[in-house]
Amino acid sequence: MTQPAAPYEPPASPAVPTASTVPTVPTVPTGAQPAATATAPPPPPAPAAAQTGVTANVKNVAVRPWRQSTAVVAVMTQAAFVVGALANLYLTSLDVKVKGQLEDRDFAAMEREAQSADGLYLLILGVGALSAILLLVWFHRVWTSDRSDHSLYTRGTGMAIGGWFIPFANFVLGPLALRDLLWGVEHASPEAKPGRPAATPRLVIAFWVVIAVNLVLVMLGRGAESGLQRPDSIDALMTSVQASLTYEALGGVAGAAGAVIAILYIRKVMALTRR
Repeated sequence: MTQPAAPYEPPASPAVPTASTVPTVPTVPTGAQPAATATAPPPPPAPAAAQTGVTANVKNVAVRPWRQSTAVVAVMTQAAFVVGALANLYLTSLDVKVKGQLEDRDFAAMEREAQSADGLYLLILGVGALSAILLLVWFHRVWTSDRSDHSLYTRGTGMAIGGWFIPFANFVLGPLALRDLLWGVEHASPEAKPGRPAATPRLVIAFWVVIAVNLVLVMLGRGAESGLQRPDSIDALMTSVQASLTYEALGGVAGAAGAVIAILYIRKVMALTRR
């Protein structure tokens, strides 16, 4: 006996989620877009604090980083001293020549040589002034650089530069400043020997000797020139002229020697500051 077929039931339709079960999606109002977040630039680096060196007599030195242009100033200073040395030697040769002409009583030739010497005096004065200016500029750069030990200085920057302009005292203050600078760069050099330097460098002593010799020659030359104003006789006049020419020639040699010492000093300092 067959069973009656089960009544047909349609498949259940899938459940439709109600409004309460649908997740809400945030909406962005029309015309209002979210602002883009801009990254703030990093703050500028703080400027490096200025260094200050302190000398042995508790004077402050404004220390500056080493400038490569200091080497250019050093070369220019040495070139000026070379020109000055050559001019002094040429002046010495003129004085010797005039002295010989004076003994031969060749007064016409003496007049021509004297005119040449007058032009040379102006050249020597101009080159000497230029050399002094360049030397002080170079000296100040090295004195205040970070390649020198300022604790070995026995004076501040003002006296190290201004001491050269004090009459008579500059014969002492100038070489002392040169000594302090050489001490400072020697002690700051990577190849420095342990301990503090105590002896005055030989170049500074040589410079001192040249200054002293020049001073003595100038005084002797002025004494000889005083005999030219009121000579007692022709022979006395000739003697005074010869003495004046001799002292002037020796002064030219001393001036050339001083220029050579200055060149050697600059070269030594620059070698000690080389890194």
